Amino acid sequence: MEKNNYQGAQQQPIGSGFNARSTAKDVIQNIDLTGKTAIVTGGNTGIGLETTRVLAAAGATVIVAARDVDKAKKNLERMANVEIAAMDLMSPASIDAFAKNFTASGRPLHLLINNAGIMWVPLRRDERGIESQLAPLII
Repeated sequence: MEKNNYQGAQQQPIGSGFNARSTAKDVIQNIDLTGKTAIVTGGNTGIGLETTRVLAAAGATVIVAARDVDKAKKNLERMANVEIAAMDLMSPASIDAFAKNFTASGRPLHLLINNAGIMWVPLRRDERGIESQLAPLII
């Protein structure tokens, strides 16, 4: 019997054509996101910054939800189609305010990229008592 990760499963890999060398630009090539709205948490640094860059280049309006708005402005200042909104995923009140403001805008949401996260930090909990590595990623 052939041994694989899918033994007994109803699903089989479909193969995307992408691999470890594929870039974000490769993945989004020939996709037009004009008129679409995306929210990217943590979209002003690292992988989130690259995600913001390619979504905006494909025509999407990208709302970057950032804990540090000044840092986000500095990192995104020359990027077209990008808006910055304050949101601290360790603060339920901040999350609620962001959601309320976005909902009040009346804009549809086409893409939500939950990118924000932290790693390798001392034990810390948010206002709800949820550990700081889990709170932004899962809750």
